[in-house]
Amino acid sequence: VIMELRQARNAVLTTISLLVLSACGDSMGPDAYQREKPLNSNEFNMDMALVAADAVLEDIDAWGSEFDFSIGLGFEAATSVNDKKSSKKFHPCKPGHHKIGWSCTREVSFFNEAGNSQNDYDKLTTARVHAVTDISGDVSRERWSALVNRERDMTITGLAGENTHRTINGSGTVEVSKSKHLKNGTVREYDMTGSFTKTDVVMPVRGATPRYPISGTITRSMQATVINGKKGDREKSVVMTITFDGDSTANMVVNGEEIEIDLTTRKGKNPLRKKKSG
Repeated sequence: VIMELRQARNAVLTTISLLVLSACGDSMGPDAYQREKPLNSNEFNMDMALVAADAVLEDIDAWGSEFDFSIGLGFEAATSVNDKKSSKKFHPCKPGHHKIGWSCTREVSFFNEAGNSQNDYDKLTTARVHAVTDISGDVSRERWSALVNRERDMTITGLAGENTHRTINGSGTVEVSKSKHLKNGTVREYDMTGSFTKTDVVMPVRGATPRYPISGTITRSMQATVINGKKGDREKSVVMTITFDGDSTANMVVNGEEIEIDLTTRKGKNPLRKKKSG
């Protein structure tokens, strides 16, 4: 009798343990978050906006540089210059990127005011630069991390002489994988692809006032796959427009919702701000 009672007790405890483990499994991790409630549209928009804002801050840092406005180094550090392999043994990434595992390639071509090709960049006579770049690596900011690949095909004009501004036009694509967004102990995870166009972005040279783009627009469209576990993945899309007016914030419209990008944001911090009234 005692043996039978012990066996019955053990069976009950085993059943309770399995139920507890099952309940825990249903309430933890990104899959659980997506199963418990539908994806909030505002949270989705802010997640996509953060990915775009990170790219904008990378651009701002590079565009004002004295030489290379594509990823931050002097043009002599390019992987290829005017279709010829560079003899310079510089790392082709923006300073510091190689330390965190970034990989970068680029090709640049130089032209004078008459439109003639130049063998080398000349601070006074080069009027236009065509730069094609491909960078990839891990990025992270407050409660966000991802692996990104950004390809850019950019034309920078207004460079000849003692210029104070340059104008950037171009387009590109982006792939983002394992984009994880943390909030209140839960994680939203996406894989994304997208494209962007930069139109007449006028950037002051470094040291000028104002120090941020005085005009211009960036448009972005992104398609995100929401990693959703047992319920399967879901796809959502977003359209973003970013405009500059010379101050330290850029206006961003994400699927009709207005927010701001703080262009003074330090590395690793979240640059998104609520739109100021008035």
